[in-house]
Amino acid sequence: MSKSARLPASAAPHAFDFSGAALHAAWKQLHLGDLEPWPDAQRAAALLALPAQPHADAASLAAALQDAWRAYHIGEFESAQAQGMALGVAGASVAVKAGCAHARHMLGDAAARRQYAKDLIPVAATLREILPGEANSHYRLACALHLHLQNMSPNARLDNAQLQMQHAALQNALQLAPRHAEAQLALGAFHATLVGRMGAIAAKMSCGANATAAEHHLETARRLMPANPLAWLETGNALLALSGMRRGAAVTEAFERAAKLTPHDAAAALDAAWARMQLL
Repeated sequence: MSKSARLPASAAPHAFDFSGAALHAAWKQLHLGDLEPWPDAQRAAALLALPAQPHADAASLAAALQDAWRAYHIGEFESAQAQGMALGVAGASVAVKAGCAHARHMLGDAAARRQYAKDLIPVAATLREILPGEANSHYRLACALHLHLQNMSPNARLDNAQLQMQHAALQNALQLAPRHAEAQLALGAFHATLVGRMGAIAAKMSCGANATAAEHHLETARRLMPANPLAWLETGNALLALSGMRRGAAVTEAFERAAKLTPHDAAAALDAAWARMQLL
């Protein structure tokens, strides 16, 4: 985030209700960006085969997963993370997504966000190891790694092995699900971040990162989820990185688009609020 490190509690005044059947009714729209499967009994039955599952039956696991996602979508990120962690690998997807959202929006210190990322990385790595055939297993790991990268000191030496891992995770996610809009967005942000931090030549040598690829993936993400504030917020942030933090018309337009969109859940409301703050 390019201005304040933490949003005030009043920044996202929207109230969301996903009680009962409302979560299922909204699921497709809520997960247009990451294509997370609806956690019904059939999905839960498949997850019961995973190691160290605390639930004995599909119905109770499905209900617990839905409750964790419900907490995430109304903005109770810490609760959602804790509920997901209690479900072992079956709940790792919601746990990592909620943890990243909590760090991103609620922690006011870069060191705290970086430590949060360090705690999430092994959870996401285990998810990828046990469920390698699912795009979100790779994408969640990339998100945790990116959270760590975003909150490093500008003068800190980048870990090339970690960069390669993040790049590979996003490529794997998109190989499994080319229409995974959030992975497209994250890959665009990855390219832009490296170019901004390292310069064009070093970024290309490190991971093949370049501005053209950044813009391609960002555009693809916006096409896949045009009504999600995150797509436009991250576009603005990426354009800032690519321009050496010089504010141009395209950056302003991206933040304006993010700020004007109607959010579908608490995370999107916070993203829209961030965009509004960049315009002050």
